[in-house]
Amino acid sequence: MRLLILHCSARKHGPAEPCPAIERYAGPPWQVVRRFQRELPLLATDLHLYGLSAKYGLIPSSQRIPDYDQTMDATQADVLHPQVLAGFTKLMGDGYTQLCLGLSNRYLRALDGWKALVPTNVTYTVTDGPMGVKLAQLCAWLEGRVWQPQARPTHLAAPATPRGTVVLAGVPLALSREEVLMRGRTALGLDGQHAARYRDWYVLLDDVPVSAKWLVSVISGVPTTKFDSANARRVLLALGVAVERAEGGVKQGFRG
Repeated sequence: MRLLILHCSARKHGPAEPCPAIERYAGPPWQVVRRFQRELPLLATDLHLYGLSAKYGLIPSSQRIPDYDQTMDATQADVLHPQVLAGFTKLMGDGYTQLCLGLSNRYLRALDGWKALVPTNVTYTVTDGPMGVKLAQLCAWLEGRVWQPQARPTHLAAPATPRGTVVLAGVPLALSREEVLMRGRTALGLDGQHAARYRDWYVLLDDVPVSAKWLVSVISGVPTTKFDSANARRVLLALGVAVERAEGGVKQGFRG
């Protein structure tokens, strides 16, 4: 038997009255599991699914729960910890041979100490990384495959005919590639310190690497805290600007 534990999701759907947790939670990992059960029912017969709820603790996916709003922060994780660990201890006595935890660090705090409770004959997997990677790891585990990371692209070329328009955090942008670069040059001359702060993604501005998020913030006026690297890349590519990946990370600062 296999045991999968997923954290609850802020996105929820279903009726106003209580319904099973697997129908209530609408986050991507829960969608992956529902699709797996629907498309590969024979592989799903030995799967037991539990949710780690910020309000209800560790619950089977069949447990009926109402729509609710509860954040899992450090305080709530510590409050739930004794109850969650007790429930996990009981599950580890139920004869599972495989375990997968699809939990963020905030939820893992409520399960602190879990490794010492896993029997030696149980193999375990903890999904880790960006959401896309976590979902790929979850799919592989569900299907009994060994997950292999894909080679990461080091250069994202802009389309030959870029759209030239894009929306970021509600702000519409209509700029040519030349206009983006011109605004970047002007801002670079005024504040090169912040431009150099990047970790993963950068743009070559006259052969000078600048943070992708910094450049998008410059042309949009949207603070870098209001969007992520994926959205920065989306904006730049739509406006005709190629984006480069820094191998191993170069600078500390903006996570761009």
